[in-house]
Amino acid sequence: MRLLRSDTLTETRAAPIAAALFIAILLGAPPALAEAKEASGPVAPRKPGVWSLTSENDMFGSGTDRNYSNGVRIEHVSGADNVHPGLKWVAARLPWIDVERTDLRQGFGLSHAIFTPEDITLTDPNPLDRPYAGWLSFSSTVAATDLEKGVQDTLQVNLGIVGPSAGGEFVQNNWHNMLGIPGAQGWDHQLKDEPGVEIIAQRLQRLDKFDLPFGLETDFGGHAGFALGNVRTYVNTGLTARIGWDLDSGFGPPRIRPALAGAGEFIPGTAEVPWGGYAFIGVDGRAIARDMFLDGNLWRDSARVEDRRALVGDLQAGIAVHYRDVQVSFTWVSRTEQFAYQDGPQQFGAVSISLAH
Repeated sequence: MRLLRSDTLTETRAAPIAAALFIAILLGAPPALAEAKEASGPVAPRKPGVWSLTSENDMFGSGTDRNYSNGVRIEHVSGADNVHPGLKWVAARLPWIDVERTDLRQGFGLSHAIFTPEDITLTDPNPLDRPYAGWLSFSSTVAATDLEKGVQDTLQVNLGIVGPSAGGEFVQNNWHNMLGIPGAQGWDHQLKDEPGVEIIAQRLQRLDKFDLPFGLETDFGGHAGFALGNVRTYVNTGLTARIGWDLDSGFGPPRIRPALAGAGEFIPGTAEVPWGGYAFIGVDGRAIARDMFLDGNLWRDSARVEDRRALVGDLQAGIAVHYRDVQVSFTWVSRTEQFAYQDGPQQFGAVSISLAH
């Protein structure tokens, strides 16, 4: 979704922002963190519930208004082991989960995403380009985290609607009108209404961290997963590296999937060590069998691209910082071409704020 910008500004580069913020933390925060860790003994961490708000927009990347144009998600995950008894009963019978040392969480979320072609001024969109689409979904999430083994398993089910009832045209054009920007003209050709289902599973495996000077820590991790449904079907895998302080506070900031995403939780800072934060860089590759936003409706005739890429990759880098019960993060993403007509990779950014309670 296009946001207000000057006529001379043709591209927004967000990666330097992340670097500048992390340098500021590097210069100002480490001494206090290191001293607090040395002065204080081990403190049993709080593992409370967390509310998160995430906004993803190409304004934070290439400054364009095309492809994956905008996404918003609000979600809540419960405190550790504050889950339905039935979930505990099921987890206790899964051989790969040790319920005695695994933190179980459950959550829910509401997401909205908008996809547009390259030229939104055309009343009749280019048939070679991706179709207009909106995607409104409700999700239910279950996460099992074993901090001793550095493993987090996540299962998420998304149920929603693709098409006019998702409100993509309403959200985009009303936002443009508020900013005095012309609205997108081709929404009459968007994907038709179709119920959407996605089942997404992911395992994150974090390796042992290494201690560095100035109280810094670094770690590496891998992930693998899949999605199954009429909206998207794919398998994915990738790697992430992090450097910072208090890496045990979480597995990564919240994102809107498909993405390199944690389960939406983090362990807040304490009175002795209120601050924590890290920079990260990662890659994710997906082998895609279906993407409704490129392949079109499954059960109805609709616009579609004829040459979707079967393999798509994401490169991401960013920072996450928490102070006591609040965490903020920024992630810059570069996504490879998803279809032949697309003019190069897409760049976008994700901003999130999380509040533990």
